[in-house]
Amino acid sequence: MKHFFVVIFLSGSLLCASNSFAEIVVTKVEGTAAYRDGNKWSPLKEKMKLPEGVKISTGANSYAIVSLNSLNHTVKIEPLSMLQIYSQETTNKTNTHIGLKRGQITANVPKNESVKTIFKVSTPVATSSVRGTEERITYGEKTGMIVEVLRGSIEATNRFGRSNVISGKQKFMQISNSANSRNILSTVRSISIVSVNGHGLTSEETATSQYSGGDQTGSPDGDTGAFFNNIQRNSTVSVNIVWPW
Repeated sequence: MKHFFVVIFLSGSLLCASNSFAEIVVTKVEGTAAYRDGNKWSPLKEKMKLPEGVKISTGANSYAIVSLNSLNHTVKIEPLSMLQIYSQETTNKTNTHIGLKRGQITANVPKNESVKTIFKVSTPVATSSVRGTEERITYGEKTGMIVEVLRGSIEATNRFGRSNVISGKQKFMQISNSANSRNILSTVRSISIVSVNGHGLTSEETATSQYSGGDQTGSPDGDTGAFFNNIQRNSTVSVNIVWPW
C-alpha cells in the first residue's frame, strides 16, 4: 500500500507540472501604470511577477512592457490602454490569450520550431492569431480593431467567423457591426496615390513653385513665364501603378 501511495502521488505531481501557468513578468514601466488582481488596483512596478488573468492599465504618456513564458514573448502596452492576460506553458507548448479592452499594444512573438505557440489577441470585434511575428494592435469603440503586421504574418478572424491572413506591412481593419473587414490595402492606397499635374509635379509642388519658380527653372534671368504657362494647362497623363504584393 505504501508503494501504491507513492506512485499515485508522483503521478499527480507530474500532471500538475505539465499544465502550469507561464510567468508574466514586468520588465519596464514608464509613467503611471497599474494592475488589478481581484477587486483592487495597485501600482505596477518593474520586476513584478503577475498572476494568471491579471488586468493591466496604463495612463496618459505612459507605457509598460511585460515578458511572457520562457520564450520571452513580449507585449508593450501603450498609453491609455487596458488588457487582461492569460498564459500557460508546458515543455513543448505555450498558450497565451490577451483580451484588449481599449488602446494599443505591440506584441513580439519569435517563432520557435520546437515549441507549439498559440498567441491570440482578442477585442469585441475580432481576434488576431500570431504566426511567429511582431504586430501592433489597436482597438477603440469608433475605430474598431486595427492589426498592423510589422514582421511575419497573422490570421485575423472577426466575430462572424471570416478570416484574413496578412503579412508584410499590411493591415487588418474590422469595425463594429460589420460582417466584412476593410480592404487590407486601403491605407496603402490612401498614402500612395496623389494628384499629378503637368511636368510630373504634384499639387503641392505646383503651389510651391509659384513662390520659388525662378529658383526651380534654373534660368539665368529667372524668367518663369513659359514655365507657368505650361504647368497651368490641362494635361493628359498616363500612370501605370504596380502594387508590390
